[in-house]
Amino acid sequence: MNSKLYIHFLKTEKKLNPKMKELLEEVIKTHAANACSLLGIVYVNITVYSNPNFVIPETGEGGYAASGDWFQIYIDPAKSEDELNRIINIDIPLTIYHELNHVTRWNSTGYGSTLPEAIITEGLASVFAAENWEKAKSPWVKYSPEEINELMKVYQNRDKNLDSDYSHGDWFYGTGDLPRWIGYKLGFHIVKMARENNPAVGWNKLINMTAEEIIKLSSCQVPIFLDTNSEIKK
Repeated sequence: MNSKLYIHFLKTEKKLNPKMKELLEEVIKTHAANACSLLGIVYVNITVYSNPNFVIPETGEGGYAASGDWFQIYIDPAKSEDELNRIINIDIPLTIYHELNHVTRWNSTGYGSTLPEAIITEGLASVFAAENWEKAKSPWVKYSPEEINELMKVYQNRDKNLDSDYSHGDWFYGTGDLPRWIGYKLGFHIVKMARENNPAVGWNKLINMTAEEIIKLSSCQVPIFLDTNSEIKK
């Protein structure tokens, strides 16, 4: 499948030097084409924004999928050439796979408007990225069984009345009192379990499933939505 990629470098005050820009464009073309082929994406717009204020501090880059045909890549142009070389070659591919998974979901069930839906959407993108790019690890894929059990308790004890009006920053970036990356870690764990328990369910089907369906596939004991108080039993 030959997907059409439209790559746009936004004009910014601090720019990548020509060498790094050329390298980044080649990396985007290679991995975006592969991800699009795996996910059945016909075309996508990709914008690159060189701005340190938008990157993940731990990685020096980041991304955001805005719709079903567009995602953004952020990078810190102030990094040294050696750091940029590592970021572009190691971390950016992971972001590309992550964001293109989001792009695909935007064209099916959507990102989701509730906390449980957002957790599963981020989990899908994180697991897809981890499966297709092993050279980099997102900060939220590193956890122990003890940690995930504690995070699950936090999730189960949340005020479920706020699921439709949750703070994305608190649940995914740790901007409030919640542990940093909690939403990402829970999503990664649940989707990873769903994949391990159901190897015959491919991405072309999984990406179109609802959050509730995916949680059931995981067999994790997670209360799903506001209209149910029952737990899914193993």
